[in-house]
Amino acid sequence: MKILSRLIFSAALVAAPFVTSEASAHAKLVKATPADGSTAASPQMIMLTFNEKLAGKLSGFEVVKADGTKVDVMASVAGGGTMLHAMPSKPLAPGAYKVNWHAVTDDGHRTEGTVSFTVK
Repeated sequence: MKILSRLIFSAALVAAPFVTSEASAHAKLVKATPADGSTAASPQMIMLTFNEKLAGKLSGFEVVKADGTKVDVMASVAGGGTMLHAMPSKPLAPGAYKVNWHAVTDDGHRTEGTVSFTVK
């Protein structure tokens, strides 16, 4: 019985680093421009930077006005694969906006979130 317990404990110790690396395999938003909760002039570029490389064709975002109307943007991956960016087709009118993003890493893990900002 002691031998079995020791074997299970040893196996758990050996597997622990792999479990930890698997859990960290999700893209996390590390910076947004405009920043979440900020108020500024209409941005020329909207940029989201993540902690790891994204799968370009599976990642993106949409910009939505407070009334639910979508803003015309085409997000693409840049910055060595760790950044999503888009330039609005025209200056954003004053008001509240949300950037609804989804990011998929090369290993297929998907995360999503929202960044809000206000144009003055």
